[in-house]
Amino acid sequence: MKIRNILLRELEKTNKNIGIIKDDIEELPKGSLVKIKAKENVYCYLKYREDKQVRSIYIGRDNDVETLKIDSDIKKRKKLEKALDELEEEKILIEKMLKVK
Repeated sequence: MKIRNILLRELEKTNKNIGIIKDDIEELPKGSLVKIKAKENVYCYLKYREDKQVRSIYIGRDNDVETLKIDSDIKKRKKLEKALDELEEEKILIEKMLKVK
C-alpha cells in the first residue's frame, strides 16, 4: 500500500507539472526565427505553421531587442516541449506501475 500511495502522489505531481508546462508553452511563440540577408542588412522573420499553411511575420532587424527576445522565447519553448515529452513518458510509466497487480 505504501508504494502505491507514493506512486499516486507522483502521478498527481506529474499531472500538475504537465498542466503548468502546457500553460507556459501556450504563452510562448511557436515556430522558428529565420534570418534573411538583403544587401547589407539582416532581417528576421518568425515562421510557423497554422493549419497547413506556413505563416511568416516580420520581427525586425538582426540583434534588435525584439528579435533577441523572440529568439530567447523560442528556445525556451523548445526546452519546455522536451520537458513535457519527458513528463508524459514518466506519466505513462507510473500509470503502468499502478496497473500491475
